[in-house]
Amino acid sequence: MTGHASSGEMTVSFLEGFLNAWNQHDLDGILATLTSDCLYITGDGVRLKGHDEIRAGLSNFLSTYPDAHWYNATHFVAGDRGASEWILTATGPDGNRIELDSCDLFTFQDGLISSVSAYRRARPG
Repeated sequence: MTGHASSGEMTVSFLEGFLNAWNQHDLDGILATLTSDCLYITGDGVRLKGHDEIRAGLSNFLSTYPDAHWYNATHFVAGDRGASEWILTATGPDGNRIELDSCDLFTFQDGLISSVSAYRRARPG
């Protein structure tokens, strides 16, 4: 993940890179896409502000769900806003499989993500 979107213009390709960093469980790659003061609101409603809090929160998530995988993604960008949708699968600490419909809503600033609001729900089945 290279971080800044070229020329500060956000693209779907940039968001694909963000998701690829998640699938590689690459915390440095994820953080490279975020402003230093980014506000990241998790799917559980936890508010993480800045790289240190975000790194700690995401590290905890990835260690809790070491096989987490995001697939079937779609992304869109409209000016300084964007969204991504995908399906998340993982094995919980209790050994049960989870499958969630998920999305992130983004705000962009200077070629990076300045805020993330994550949403998720259990898939029917």
